[in-house]
Amino acid sequence: MATILKVEGLWKNFGGLTAVSDYFLELPEGEIYGLIGPNGAGKTTVFNLISGVLKPSKGRILFQGIDITWFRPDQIAALGLTRTFQNLRLFPSLTVEMNLRIAYHTHARSGFLAALLSTPSFFREEKEIGQKVDRILELFEMSDFREEIASSLPYGWQRKLDIARALVCEPQVLLLDEPSAGMNTKEAEDLAVLIRRIHEEFRLTMMVVEHRMPFVMGLASRIQVLDYGSVIAFGTPEEIRNNQKVIEAYLGVGDLIA
Repeated sequence: MATILKVEGLWKNFGGLTAVSDYFLELPEGEIYGLIGPNGAGKTTVFNLISGVLKPSKGRILFQGIDITWFRPDQIAALGLTRTFQNLRLFPSLTVEMNLRIAYHTHARSGFLAALLSTPSFFREEKEIGQKVDRILELFEMSDFREEIASSLPYGWQRKLDIARALVCEPQVLLLDEPSAGMNTKEAEDLAVLIRRIHEEFRLTMMVVEHRMPFVMGLASRIQVLDYGSVIAFGTPEEIRNNQKVIEAYLGVGDLIA
């Protein structure tokens, strides 16, 4: 399969601290990859570099053959690479529907003048946005929560809404940063089922940073392991599960990756 996202020799230094060193990635189109590692291994820093939140000290990032190393986050998202964050980035005082509509409007074609004049093109686009929002709400089983204020939702549903917002932007690659953080075991299992459905229905390429090993082992076809900012292992879930370097990186606690 064609490589949709390629990272070459990526480094990130914060003063005298090296957070990421010589990171590499070739993400095939349509695959789900996992990125795991102990706390402080550099996983979120890698996502911040790929999504443009941080700029690398060295190296380059190619998305669909385009060098996006120095692109802004909004430019990267407009090309079709979006992400979620460990900490929720919702509009807490707005409804579920408005959170989704605002996310889509980052790709809207109609400008302020078209909205002010209520042009036919503006109304056509608003109808299109409504249809896309309805589809996402149905897929996430959130139609009944349409008018609920985002902050009033249970935490697990807020996590799902955050992922739904990323999907409304119609990405080709979706980076999920600790999607099950704060969830109980049942909520995490339900989320894994939902992510598989999203992957199949939208034919998405995905990369998942996750601390729950059973969660990522059950989702990803290939897994990278980071330790102290460097890739120490790459392979299938079975290969990673039995890799001695990985076991040692997790302080020798084998059941963490069982």
